Amino acid sequence: MQLIVQTFLNPVFPVFAIMLLGIVLGKRKVFDFRDAQTINRFVFYALVPPVIFSLIVSAPLGQINYTVITLWAISEATIFSITAYTVRTWLKRSKLESMLLGMAACFVNHVFFILPIVTVLYGERGVLPLSAIISIDTVIFFCGMVMALEVVAHRGDSYLKVAASFLRNPVLVAMALGLVVNLVDLKLHDGVKTFLSFTGSAAAPAALFSLGVIMADVKISRIDGAALAVTAIKTIVHPLFIWFLLSSTNGLDSNWTKTVLVTAAGPCGAMPFVLALQYKIKADSIGTAIIYSTVASLFTISVLA
Repeated sequence: MQLIVQTFLNPVFPVFAIMLLGIVLGKRKVFDFRDAQTINRFVFYALVPPVIFSLIVSAPLGQINYTVITLWAISEATIFSITAYTVRTWLKRSKLESMLLGMAACFVNHVFFILPIVTVLYGERGVLPLSAIISIDTVIFFCGMVMALEVVAHRGDSYLKVAASFLRNPVLVAMALGLVVNLVDLKLHDGVKTFLSFTGSAAAPAALFSLGVIMADVKISRIDGAALAVTAIKTIVHPLFIWFLLSSTNGLDSNWTKTVLVTAAGPCGAMPFVLALQYKIKADSIGTAIIYSTVASLFTISVLA
């Protein structure tokens, strides 16, 4: 019980607080939907790229347990497919919204929610596995989703025009530059590191605030079937599935398996919501799923920890 209270007081409530502030100011009409869209564009073009670049540059590629990470990637791909198929087929959501709901079910809020918890629970032993998960999620799932959305957005255009849209996308550019810098082991100037840290630290608060502003017009009391399905899959099915994969594989490092299990039980990340706004895709259910799953993960993480 003490761990649950501590987890709620830090980091859960501080993370919730900025979103609640957005809800309050949204309901009071200090900010509206257009303001939230503007903030979201600022997040996508100015704040997320430094976060992506910094994470990939600092990823310890030589120390990654690739067996565990492969199992993690398999679990995410499976959860994504199950969720996207379910909401598309049974809940009749659009193809693009189904894709982002599938992403919400497998893409965890690891940087701003899981990382502080793992650091408290496991210390530095848990930071390396989580850093590897963040890197894989960033490169494969987040950037892969951005590429897929770019292809859909430019459907009917020539391959050259689609490729040019990739070069104009700040997230994909940041990913490519980060990989190059990491692989050639280029040392960054301290001023660059300060810029990356300073700008990147604003990404989550800004994204969550814009989420709050938009959620101010959503009736949380109304049951959202898609959000409930995503929450159940994210906080229950995903941890059980990755537990099955890990327990079926012998010789795995317990530090890695514990961190992966706790991470799988975490809430939906904010990036699917950011992408929904950026590409003008319905975001209500995604935002509601973030709220539902954050509350639910209080219990799932406490059990698995």
